[in-house]
Amino acid sequence: MITLLRLALPGCLLVLAACSPTPSGPPALDRKAYTLTGASQCDTTTNKGIDLSVSYLQLRDESDAARQINDSLQQLGVGSITAWLDSTDVATHPEARTNLKAAADLFAASYQSLLSEMGGLGGCWQLETKMDTLFSSPNLLTARMETFAYTGGAHPNANVTLMTFDRRTGRPVNLADIVADTTALLGVVETAFRKQQGLLPQYNLEERGYFLRDGHFFLPANIGVGRKGLIFYYNPYEIAAYAVGPIEVVVPYEQMNGMLKSGWM
Repeated sequence: MITLLRLALPGCLLVLAACSPTPSGPPALDRKAYTLTGASQCDTTTNKGIDLSVSYLQLRDESDAARQINDSLQQLGVGSITAWLDSTDVATHPEARTNLKAAADLFAASYQSLLSEMGGLGGCWQLETKMDTLFSSPNLLTARMETFAYTGGAHPNANVTLMTFDRRTGRPVNLADIVADTTALLGVVETAFRKQQGLLPQYNLEERGYFLRDGHFFLPANIGVGRKGLIFYYNPYEIAAYAVGPIEVVVPYEQMNGMLKSGWM
């Protein structure tokens, strides 16, 4: 699901008392961190164990909107762990879906289970998540979370998640809540994508090694609000091979005249 930010609900205009006031100035933030400790930690002598740390952001104010955003930000941190686990294991440990320690413990248990099964894994597992703000305004907050993970295999993996929130309501929105003409936007993003990757308009993207959906260009799962334009971030494997790396396309707002809904920012 492509996510950005949710604008204030129309009902908010009718019942002003039920809505949070518009925040002023940049948000005051605290950084929270969780690090796996104990016997499961990586032992550099035996080269066995796990290094796991998750750093995420929390707003300091006590509004309902801020609490909702904080819940979502913490949940992003938890999800950065469970995303690397077997879905069946997560389903049988529902507490791992909402609790950082439970998710980390399940990650460690998965490592130990595979270690026992294989007799050795050739090195420690690593998972490090860091979260920062990408954009903030009185109305909006965009968070950028990057996770580096190595759970065996030929190379580590890195994954970026972008999520933007309306600071007045605390809710994320779909791209359609911001963009009036997503069909036109798709063409603009493809043009910017081709220019950035050095691909002429007549080139067939699949023949050039890119992954399409039913033969068509598509928008990435992660879209964020930036100071100069909307950010379209393709993680490795999403539209190209790992060797190509992530692809970040920024489309300036002036190139989206007539596509964006009025008053969204």
